[in-house]
Order: sequence, then structure tokens, then C-alpha cells
Amino acid sequence: MTSTVERPAEGDDQADPAGAGSRRPRVAMLVANDISRDSRVQKVAYSAAEAGFDVLLVGYVPSGSSVPTGESRLGAARVVRTGLTNRYRARARQLRAELPAAGGVRRVALQARVGLLRGGSFASTVNYKLRRRILKSVAEPGTARPGVKGQAKELLWKIYVREGDWRRTQLHLSQIEAAWWPVLAEFQPDLIHAHDMHTPGIAVRIADRLGRQGKRPKVLYDAHEFVAGVRMGTVRERAYQGLEREYIGRADAVVTVSPELAELLQDRYGLSEPPTVVTNAPFLHTPGADGDDAPSLRATVGLADDVPLLVYSGAVAPMRGIHTMVEALPDLPGVHAAIVCGKQDRFVAELVATAERLGAGDRLHVVPYVAPHQVTRFLASATIGVIPILHTPNHEIALITKYYEYMHARLPIVVSDVKAMAAKTRQLGNGEVFTAGDPASFARAVRAVLADPGRYTACYTPELLAENSWEGQAAVLNRLYARLVGRTPEPRPGTRPFKEVFPAEVAVR
Repeated sequence: MTSTVERPAEGDDQADPAGAGSRRPRVAMLVANDISRDSRVQKVAYSAAEAGFDVLLVGYVPSGSSVPTGESRLGAARVVRTGLTNRYRARARQLRAELPAAGGVRRVALQARVGLLRGGSFASTVNYKLRRRILKSVAEPGTARPGVKGQAKELLWKIYVREGDWRRTQLHLSQIEAAWWPVLAEFQPDLIHAHDMHTPGIAVRIADRLGRQGKRPKVLYDAHEFVAGVRMGTVRERAYQGLEREYIGRADAVVTVSPELAELLQDRYGLSEPPTVVTNAPFLHTPGADGDDAPSLRATVGLADDVPLLVYSGAVAPMRGIHTMVEALPDLPGVHAAIVCGKQDRFVAELVATAERLGAGDRLHVVPYVAPHQVTRFLASATIGVIPILHTPNHEIALITKYYEYMHARLPIVVSDVKAMAAKTRQLGNGEVFTAGDPASFARAVRAVLADPGRYTACYTPELLAENSWEGQAAVLNRLYARLVGRTPEPRPGTRPFKEVFPAEVAVR
């Protein structure tokens, strides 16, 4: 097989303290996004590598190559990304790599097999595109417009979508798996950490396939969210709920983000033990950040230190409730608000238009994300951290990442009355709770905090922040890794910065 990822650097495969193996235990981490904005995934990979595991973090870029075209580093962890492929194309690529060394009859046979596989790849690609077109043409029963065309769309739903099996409706997952298989077969992990709802099936199937060739790696499923509580359209909801139901019991261990979600998962799937809880807390001391000149939010939007500045940082969507903050601005004269987000899509444009219509356009600022290792320091110059999310099952059961980031930025927090975060805020006294979706209630909460900000930040003691830091969470996860692989590696000497580094020249063999 042609190597697609750099082998561990010399010295990385040192023996563990107990002498249980000749190399460090290897952990492959899978996530179906491009990694760059996923702070949980980044922290997990970084900390495991620092603890002595040999870590390969594999991500997905929709427009990317079907094979890794380069490798970056996140501390001591190696990072690669792929796009989509199919099993025929992937196998044909492997056979083509054998052609230069083949001769005579073997070369002819290989060429014939490659030709057949190309035909299979073409058919697979046509099938993929056709099925995607079908999914764009269906309509859930009772939702189509009257008429023959609407009836045809609903009939197509009943024939094709039915109960929403992910194998029919989430076709890209099998193509991601085909792209990742050679990478993991090359790496030979001892443990596969499957991040979020998209990857547990991929992880289990690859682990089983590796097991048929030798030793099966353990599988750890990391449930980032309560899948049944995520609003993503009926087709995707049915698919990912079914996917999780099918594979969560086949993982060797499960972790999740809050005690409430751990209890839900155990009850929902009849797990023999509750999932291990690893929260999304930030680093107390971001490794390598001391000499890093992090930007300031306040300076970015051009405000003086005495101007009140609200900040919402995170994903932008209607259920995030950001419109509540924007609609409250007329009742908060002199107060500015910043939305720190990724792409400025149609919904962001609607928020800006709303602010302008209300006469507060000059007080709403839209700011791009900064690197994950800079987030806490970037936010620290704001006056209040805002979490205006609306009521959904998923929003009720955990402290979201931004809650911890606001804490570590030492900001008072104004949060909607979603269960877990409202209870935590009342317990700590670090902010005010308002009625979700109510601009007047939001404005009252903001005014209360602005009247005496110090009262709300007094609770941010070193002890509280340490208790709610990533360092403690990483220790929990690394102990679980050691239990699953059967040994504890020697931590790597020194400390590397927590940031992704893209070398000018990457060794790819």
C-alpha cells in the first residue's frame, strides 16, 4: 500500500514505562469537519499527544482531495484532511501504485483490474449523484404543494426515504469512510476516537475491518450533542438518530459533554454504564500563548474602554436567539453588540438589516472568528458575554463551550432561561437570566449587570476557573484512553504551542 501519511517521527515510538509495547499507543481521531474551528477536537488531539499517545487527527473537507495532500501539526499531534472517494477508486489507486514494480503477466492483470475498478468507480459516482438528486426532489408527506408534482414528491419520499436509513440518505458518509480507510490502515491505531454524530459507524466498521486483518482497535464514541434534540430537518434527524442507535452500543466506551446528556444517553440506549463526562472547558493556561499577541475584540470594533460592549460568539442560526440581542439594542442606548462568527450568511445580513431598521446599525458589529487558542483573550475586552439561545432539547442539557470561554475571559454572562446554564448562572452569581426570545427581558438583564459588573465577576476565583478548565478534563480522557489500550505512555518532554502549524514542506511518502 502506498503511504498517505507521514510515519511517526524518530523517537515518537518510544516504549511505554511498563515496557508493554515497543511503541507509543496510537490514537486515530475522526471528525467530519475541517477541524479548524472545532475547539473540542483540537484540545482532545493536542492533550492526548502531549500525554504521550501517538495521535493522528483525520478531518474532512468537502472540496478536498480523496487522499491527504499534506500534513500539519497540532502540538505533537499530526493532522490530515481528505475529501470524498468511493471504494472502487480507492482500490484502483492502490493497484496503480503497484504497477511500476510489476512486470509481465502480473502487470497485465493489474491493468485489467484497474480498468474494471474504474468502471465501478464511474457507476458509483453516477449512483451517488442520482441519489443526491432524488433527496433534493422529495417532500415529506403533508408538506408538498397541491397537485400532481407535489404528490409525486411525497410518493418519492415514501419509496426512497421511508424510515430515513442513513445508508440511503447520508451517502457522503460511505465516501468519507472510503477516503479514511487507507489512512487508518496505514496508521494501525490501537484506539479510534469517533467525534460527533457522523463518525461512530465509520469508526466501528474500520475497526472491524482492521480486526479481520490483525488486532481490532478499540472504539471510543464522543457524543458532542443530544442527537435527538438537534433540529436539522426530518431526513437528517432520522438518519443520525438511527446511526447513533445502531452503533453506540458497539463502541467500547462513550464520552459526552455533560452529566445530563450522559444520563439521557444511558437511559435512551440502555448502556451498561453512564458515559464518561468530558466538558468543553477552555485551557486555564493555553500552552505557548504567553508570547502570542492575541487580538482584542474591543480594538477590532474600534471602541473606547468605557463603552459597554456585549458579545455573542459562536454559530449563527435562528435558534441561537441572536435576534433577541439585536432587537433589544433600542432599549440599551449607548450599548454596542458584537457578533463573532464564521461566514456572514443570509441570517447575519438579516440581523444587520434589523439593527439598521431599529436605528442601531452603528452599534452592531460583525467580527470574524479568531484562532481557537486566542478566543478567551480576544473576548476578554468585552463587557458582557451573551448566550441568548432559544429552548430546544439540546440547549437545555449542557453548558456550551462559549459559557466556559466567557468564564475564562472573566465576563459577566447574560443567558436565556435554558435549564442547565440558567441553573449554573444562578448558582455562581456570575450573571443574569432572562426569558428566552424576549428583548425587554434581555434588556433588563443587561442593565442589571451594567449597574455593577464587579459583583458578577467576583466569583471567578483561580480555584473556580481551575475546576472548569480543560487541563482537568484532559486528565479524565487520557486515563480512559490508557484503560482502553491497556497501558499508559510516557508523557512527551517539553511543551508545544496549542496551535495548528502548517510546515512549508511536508513529508508525504
